[in-house]
Amino acid sequence: MLRENRPSMSSDPGAAPRDYMNAALAAPQSIAPMPRICAQIAELSAQDSVDGVQYARLMQSDPVLAGEIMRVANSPALRPRSTIVSLQQAVSWLGIAEIRSIAMAMVLRGEVFVAPGHEPESEELWREAWFAALWAKEIARLRRRHVESGFLAALMHRSGAALALKILSRFEVEQRTAIDTRSLSELVAEFDPAFGRMLMNGWRVAPEIQAGATDWRDYRGSAQSDLAATVHAAHVLAAHTLHPQLLVEEIVLESPVFEHLGVFLEQRKTLLGMRDAIRATAGA
Repeated sequence: MLRENRPSMSSDPGAAPRDYMNAALAAPQSIAPMPRICAQIAELSAQDSVDGVQYARLMQSDPVLAGEIMRVANSPALRPRSTIVSLQQAVSWLGIAEIRSIAMAMVLRGEVFVAPGHEPESEELWREAWFAALWAKEIARLRRRHVESGFLAALMHRSGAALALKILSRFEVEQRTAIDTRSLSELVAEFDPAFGRMLMNGWRVAPEIQAGATDWRDYRGSAQSDLAATVHAAHVLAAHTLHPQLLVEEIVLESPVFEHLGVFLEQRKTLLGMRDAIRATAGA
């Protein structure tokens, strides 16, 4: 029985995919362009007088997005006393800022967090991003800072890694080869910041949000230290929510990022008490 011939990697297994990644960075217009629905929402938001009817009409053009908006509007953490039954009601209840956030989340998941052959890794990155975004909003509300920018920065904080993984997946398909697990992980980590910046530039994300989303690991050294620290704290809470057996509550409560943000111990405990609500809103 003949074995399929698959090109082997060179003595440096990261050389060819690294060249491929650098080539992709040199042609950003061909990598994850800004989706039409996001551009249309941005155009509507820039207008002086826009009502919920116009947004609802736009949402109806994307059934998946419309369904997610209805789900979030009726989630236990957000729904009003009576069930929301129309898209216009949902838009009015959630508000335009929330609608923009949901739209960005949906298109990010569909356009960026997709890597054929690496579905579990993409899904894990997406869950980290989505849960962190929801946690960032709660941290921001508690501190009354970065309510909208915190959500978006946290939502984008794993997008560079996801996009890098997507491009590496494309390389594997085109070259009919497989990158070993260690090299793949190292390449994703290496290109994470550059691909994140490229994506956010292309999607016209504000510079301060880009900094918060990119600098979250080294938040103390960031020009947007407070926002980056908000994202870091949200990532910690997301990791705990997703994997409580790996990141236990005691370690979360003692994380130094909360001291940096001025979030006291009792406030941290209050945040942790919101885990079920976060899971419900996330659809978990």
